[in-house]
Amino acid sequence: MNVVALAFVLVIIGVLAVAMVPLMIASTRRRQRAVAPAVGGRQPLLGSPAQVWVSRGERVLRELTASLDEQPGFVTLAADAEQVVMELWITAGQVAELDHGLARIPVPSLEDERASLTTAITEAKGTMAEADLVRSHDAVSARLAAAGRQRETRDALLAKMRATVMEFERARDELAELITGTTSALTPNSDAAADLTGRLDGLREGLIEVRRATNPEIGPAGQGHP
Repeated sequence: MNVVALAFVLVIIGVLAVAMVPLMIASTRRRQRAVAPAVGGRQPLLGSPAQVWVSRGERVLRELTASLDEQPGFVTLAADAEQVVMELWITAGQVAELDHGLARIPVPSLEDERASLTTAITEAKGTMAEADLVRSHDAVSARLAAAGRQRETRDALLAKMRATVMEFERARDELAELITGTTSALTPNSDAAADLTGRLDGLREGLIEVRRATNPEIGPAGQGHP
């Protein structure tokens, strides 16, 4: 092969390599997005607490997957880790719905209005206006109570997400320790692998249970997978 032909081949190889970069990046992004379950409803806003916990969970999944790629036979463990992140996504969606509902309840102004109505009721005692003022007071109080319940539910879901992600990170670190320390002991039937599998399944179930507790309508079918 002469110099001209060799140069031509090298140019073609370079062009193909450059063209493959966007495809490789797109493929990686598709794999990352595939973890998010195809469910309806709202998604958490960028930078919100729910989105931050999901993001940390996805990072753990990527790192776990990279570690398990070098450990044949751990399909179940990798699948369990993916299910944990799916449940994080579903929980984050529920938090986003609650945040949307809370944004529609102007709590500070309602608290001011209730205080004003309390004073007005006292001043209107025994007059024709008293009954309507009491009804207005009750309506405002009901809206504030609804906001309180939604806020409590959201906080419970976020607390569960936090605990789940931190336990998820712990499982990742322990897996890394096993791989780097005693790789030969890490087999699909080992006690360590069984323990990790059981804990990941427990994390997934914990997210399902807290959603069921905060929303009784979810029921057993509320899981993010069959």
